[in-house]
Amino acid sequence: MKIFQVIQKPQARGAELFACLLAQKLLEMNHEVILISIFEGDYDLPFTGRQIHLQRPIKDRLWDLRAWKSFADLIKKERPDLIQANAADTLKFAVFSKVIKGWKVPIIFRNASLVSRYINSIWVNKFNAFLYSQIDAIASVSEGSEADFKSTFSAYHKLHQIIPIGIEVPQLSEEKEKTADPILIHIGGFTFEKNHQELILIFKEISIRYPKATLWLFGEGPLKTKVMQQVTDLGLNEQVLFKGNRVNAFQFVPGNSIFVLPSVIEGLPAVILEAFANNVPVIAYNVGGIGEVVKNKETGWLVEAGDSQAFINAVLDVLNTPSIDLNRLTSNAKKLVIENYQIDQIAKKFIAFYRKFV
Repeated sequence: MKIFQVIQKPQARGAELFACLLAQKLLEMNHEVILISIFEGDYDLPFTGRQIHLQRPIKDRLWDLRAWKSFADLIKKERPDLIQANAADTLKFAVFSKVIKGWKVPIIFRNASLVSRYINSIWVNKFNAFLYSQIDAIASVSEGSEADFKSTFSAYHKLHQIIPIGIEVPQLSEEKEKTADPILIHIGGFTFEKNHQELILIFKEISIRYPKATLWLFGEGPLKTKVMQQVTDLGLNEQVLFKGNRVNAFQFVPGNSIFVLPSVIEGLPAVILEAFANNVPVIAYNVGGIGEVVKNKETGWLVEAGDSQAFINAVLDVLNTPSIDLNRLTSNAKKLVIENYQIDQIAKKFIAFYRKFV
């Protein structure tokens, strides 16, 4: 098969990174894959195959005839069997190009979040319903994402299948060195979905109990400056460390790290599976599909969304859990990933899904 994987832009965001990982695996399975980014970006995407960067200005995304024509020309030249639009503006981009330029290649949309959280009016709902009416199928990342979509767009009756995210499970050769003091880590872009500002308040309370604890924040994004100011205002500059974007961030963290994710919106974040695979205990709010993998006191600590005191208590619980019990829990989590979420397994599910249209 020849597949176009369309992403928003070159950036270190979950949707783009998974699209690259999937594209790489499909390439290794002897399929032809072209990764196409729409908007301007300068991140070096981890994909060894062909990449086409349209470099369109994001300010023109609502009416960019030049971009839609360029995409239509690519389709005419390359003749793909299928197009996968991966989250965000890729849906609108692919549909508008198809409607205006009249090409016929099937479109699959990968729903990696909770679409209802982005619908703020009846007109936005109707606009998105139109977009979904023009595609051929949806692959939702979790049961939570699928249920949220169906409750928001009940009139959609085309093929809709759950295909979870997948990761490369690392080979851990030796036990990592541990620090004397607690380390909390968070990996994710500085956007409202990731809820950094509440995380900082949670950490402030932890630091009262553990004055030498640190919080490592990996990522970049539009709210970073605001979060940095909050850290300064709370007097946490020595304890909250901004680490920037790092490929395979878990390889840089000590062996006693705790991964914390108090998100307000998620589909099924790969970063949780990566924490599992690296034997890092996870504490997360129960949003989207997180509860499908984080089973409370079995594979991690699952906290009711928005209950910051319960989140603080969960961090304290992890810090006071005996090593033998913590190792049992992280072993359960890693087993879950190995059995259900390796990228080889997930790529095969996508191929079977594609074959329904090719």
